Amino acid sequence: MTAGPFASLTAALALCLTLAACGATAPKGVRITNDGASATTDKTPVPISDFTAPQIRSAISGKTFQYTRPDGIGFITYNADGTFSFQDDVKGGGTGRWTANGTEFCEAWGKAPADCGVFKNTGDAYFAAKSRLVEMKT
Repeated sequence: MTAGPFASLTAALALCLTLAACGATAPKGVRITNDGASATTDKTPVPISDFTAPQIRSAISGKTFQYTRPDGIGFITYNADGTFSFQDDVKGGGTGRWTANGTEFCEAWGKAPADCGVFKNTGDAYFAAKSRLVEMKT
């Protein structure tokens, strides 16, 4: 004896309702994974903070950053002696000087006058005078 069309329809409807119920509690949206683990973090946001001169020196001395400025994009390496070297995507390479005093950070690019401003940490980048700096991890 075969099941009638009503039995097949009832089974299909039950399957749809079961699948819908499973999906009702599942997370929505795109999920990005990192080798099977969630790629998102549960880190507490870091409040934006102004750095002191010793914190500035510790944050940048001997390190290389990708920078973004109103007048260029490139890479910069800050030396502990207050000098830096850079490679700009358009202007090419060069050198300059940096200083830290209180919460103020100054950069003098080549022969241009110094750009000065507060040095801030936003958790994923530093903002120094007119530059946004993202550390290059090696």
